Amino acid sequence: MYIEQYKNEYKPAINELITDDSFVKQDIIACLEQWPQYGMIVKNGNEILAVGIFTGADKKSSMTLYVKPSGRREGIGTMLLKALENSMRNAGVEEIVCDFKDNELEKTFLYKNGYKNWFYSNFMVYIGNKLAIDNCEINNYDDKDYDECQKIFSEAFHKMRLLVGLESTLSRPSEKQKNEYKENAENIFVLRAYNKIVAVAIIDDNEIDGVAVAIENQGNGYGKTLVSYSINKLLDRGCQKVSLWVVEGNPAKFLYEKLGFTTKRMHEFVIKSIK
Repeated sequence: MYIEQYKNEYKPAINELITDDSFVKQDIIACLEQWPQYGMIVKNGNEILAVGIFTGADKKSSMTLYVKPSGRREGIGTMLLKALENSMRNAGVEEIVCDFKDNELEKTFLYKNGYKNWFYSNFMVYIGNKLAIDNCEINNYDDKDYDECQKIFSEAFHKMRLLVGLESTLSRPSEKQKNEYKENAENIFVLRAYNKIVAVAIIDDNEIDGVAVAIENQGNGYGKTLVSYSINKLLDRGCQKVSLWVVEGNPAKFLYEKLGFTTKRMHEFVIKSIK
């Protein structure tokens, strides 16, 4: 067995490799398409036994790997994990995040290799018709909105993380994020009331990637309105279902359930320092 850099020509083989979890297959394929330079495979002759990928050279980066069911408990996963960690360390990554569908096998494997529990999150899906929306002023994001939107996301998510028992600090504005928002303006929606922005939502593919309501305006129904608006936008774009993640313990889960979302998977997120 040996480890090799991923090549785009291996994509059909990776599709055939991952047979037991379509969610994992979709996630890994999407990551390999976006970050092919950070992909690795384990081969035995011409057969691919495992695949792994990390999602960029930031100080905190996520990692995922998959081993062929018949090859598990043979040391293949450990070999691939160590190779991924070394590659991440060489790329300047200092902290690794990994998530998996809650189960004892993967938990034991990752805990044994130094990963620690961070939090649990629910993957929720909406399948249904468009929703009624209150009469509110909702527009696409504009570059001049950055400071307000960044503040809303920073404060709202900081409050949520503290509420569920996670360590948290307020995120700071950055030119990198501002440019990313500007390039993604068609997928960012702002809700205004009283001549100011009170809520922000971001969508990505068929997913609601983030929703935040200004601290002083929470509890007024703005979150429900903006989530409903985002659902309708995605349905209008031809999506058959709308998904989102919500951290376990976040009261927003009850809102999503009332709107028709159901939990399909519970994932444990783990973290490891490699500094």
